[in-house]
Amino acid sequence: MASAWAEAARNDAEQKLAALPALTGEEEEWRFTEPAALGLDGGDVAAPGASGAAGALGEGGRAARLALVDGAAGTVDAQGLPDGVIVTELGEALASHEDLVRPHLGSLVGTDTRPGALNAARWDAGLFVYVPRGAAVELPIEALLTATGAAGRVYGRTLVVLEEGAKATVIDRCLSPDLGGTVQASTVTELVVGPGAELEHITIIGWGSGVHHHATLAASAAKDSRVRSVVVSLGGDVVRVEPTMFCRGQGADARALGLFFADGDQHFEHRVVSRHEAPAAYSNLLYKGALKDTARTVFFGNLVVPPGAPGTDAYQTNRNLVLNEGASAETIPFLEIETAEVKCSHAGAVGRVDDEHLFYLRSRGVPEAEAKQLVVLGFLQEVLEEVRLEELRHELEAAVARKLGVQA
Repeated sequence: MASAWAEAARNDAEQKLAALPALTGEEEEWRFTEPAALGLDGGDVAAPGASGAAGALGEGGRAARLALVDGAAGTVDAQGLPDGVIVTELGEALASHEDLVRPHLGSLVGTDTRPGALNAARWDAGLFVYVPRGAAVELPIEALLTATGAAGRVYGRTLVVLEEGAKATVIDRCLSPDLGGTVQASTVTELVVGPGAELEHITIIGWGSGVHHHATLAASAAKDSRVRSVVVSLGGDVVRVEPTMFCRGQGADARALGLFFADGDQHFEHRVVSRHEAPAAYSNLLYKGALKDTARTVFFGNLVVPPGAPGTDAYQTNRNLVLNEGASAETIPFLEIETAEVKCSHAGAVGRVDDEHLFYLRSRGVPEAEAKQLVVLGFLQEVLEEVRLEELRHELEAAVARKLGVQA
């Protein structure tokens, strides 16, 4: 049973959602992706009907697993978690561990925007991970959010809290079959990383056709902590992902990494922000992707250094590989620097496959399709190398090969 505080928080979010103005698509931050396509009005959506199995969790060793199907959570399957580590469904955590959840839920993603208020008011179930001071979870923790088509909307939420010196890897996976109609998905992820703690968080968006997904992710990096967010966008018809990294302690290291491949008429938008609120912190925004057919991708990146953060060391790079005429990519790197004595850079590029590279490979007997696969994987390797789990790197390489029409 949800606590009185949780019920009050939901009601407050619902009231704020009702008071917020509707999004029209004419707002500057919404000029690339139609808000209506993501269902941000919050109205009812008819279910298209179940379309088969939705997918499975990763096959490698896991410290804990949790599956959420159409908003309903199963039971956590845990394999010998260290003492004090908690992995449970978020609603259950509100009932049994409110003292750990309450200070952090909604602390990084508020209700001042329609996506934030909508998720806060309506989320069905989610993942809660708590790692106490000094504890290390050696194997990854994984949650799977699936959509079968039996519901028109799917809401998920993740809260990860690492105390001082703790270590963990968490995977959030989104999967569905190809659907006969539209399912609108909303996810919010909050990552609270204490002093000297280390967190790797991986988001894999592998929806089938028919899914329209708005995802918000926010991470808070305390003094001398290490936070690595990897967002992999491969599936769904319309996907907008908004990661924000907050460097809130001196010596923090926050990295927002992204890999995407869009084909068909997919539309992906990534809006990535790194905000430095403490001196002498490091951040790196690195997003690379490929696209083909009539797909469209948009990247907006921003490094924000307000007054009071000297010694900031921050980088931002987005590169896009367009595989054919008809596909289009836009890149908008941005800087907001209000502090002296910083090192900040930004770069964005859109390019085609180098014909000389393909010619070189084909002249040595490599078939054209495999040659293109090698070029694309080489282009994406800079991000793939940042994924520490070898089995996950191989999985992503195979997914890219399938997108290219190559037998993996």
